[in-house]
Amino acid sequence: MTILNRRSFVAALAASLSSATAAHASGEQVAPEHPDLLAMSDRLPATLQSYKDAAAKVHSIAKTWGPQWPTPDPEIIWYGNGSKRHADILGRGIETPWGKGGIMRVQNIGTPEGFEAEYHAHTKEAERKSKFKSQRGMKSEIRWAERSKAQIEPAHAYWSEVERITAASGIEAAQVAETASRDALRSLVGDILTFEEQSPVGLGIKAQALAAFIELPPFWQMANPDSPKWLAGLTGTLARQANPASVG
Repeated sequence: MTILNRRSFVAALAASLSSATAAHASGEQVAPEHPDLLAMSDRLPATLQSYKDAAAKVHSIAKTWGPQWPTPDPEIIWYGNGSKRHADILGRGIETPWGKGGIMRVQNIGTPEGFEAEYHAHTKEAERKSKFKSQRGMKSEIRWAERSKAQIEPAHAYWSEVERITAASGIEAAQVAETASRDALRSLVGDILTFEEQSPVGLGIKAQALAAFIELPPFWQMANPDSPKWLAGLTGTLARQANPASVG
C-alpha cells in the first residue's frame, strides 16, 4: 500500500507557497475558492484540537494510573479457556520472561471463571477415574483440580484490581473519545484532499490538512487505508495548479 508520508506534505506545502507567491507577484486574478472547501478549512483547527485534547487526556490518565496497574501472580499465567492477554492500562501487551530461556513475550493471564471451570472439569474426571479398579490417573486429576482451585483467588484479586482501576481512571471513555476524534480528523483531511480546488488557496488548504494529519502518531499515518486516494487527489491538485488554465 502506498504510504502518505512527510515528503508528500513538504512537496504540497512548497508548491502551495510557490503558486500563491507567483500569483500575487504577477497580479494574476485568482479564482475564488469553492465555499465548501473553505468551510472544511474553517473546521480543521477545531477538529485537530479536539483530537489533541482527547489524546492528551488518554496520556494523562495512563501517566497517573498506569503505575498502579497490578502485577499478576506468576501462578495465574495461563493459556486455557477464558484467559486474557496480559496488557497495560492502554491495552498494549506487556512482555515478561517466558520459559527456561527467559524469552520476553506477551503472555496470557487466567481468569477466575477459567480456573473454576478447570477445577470442576478435573474434579469430575477424577471422580470418573475413581470408579475404575485401577484408579489410574485419578491422583493426577486431583492434583490438577487442587492447583486450579488455588489459582481462583489470585486471579480474582488481579482482575478485580484491573476492573477497579479501569473504572476509576475513566480510561475506556477517554479512549473512545480519542478514537472518535482521530476518525473525525482523518475523515475531514480526506474530504479536503480529494476535493477539487479552484485556486492556489485550495492547495494551501490541502497543505494545512496534511500538516494536521501528520499530528497523528506514525502508526495511524501508515495504517491509513485511504492513502492511495489521498495521493491521487493531491497529484491532481498539483497538476491543476501547475497549469492554472486547466482549472475551472
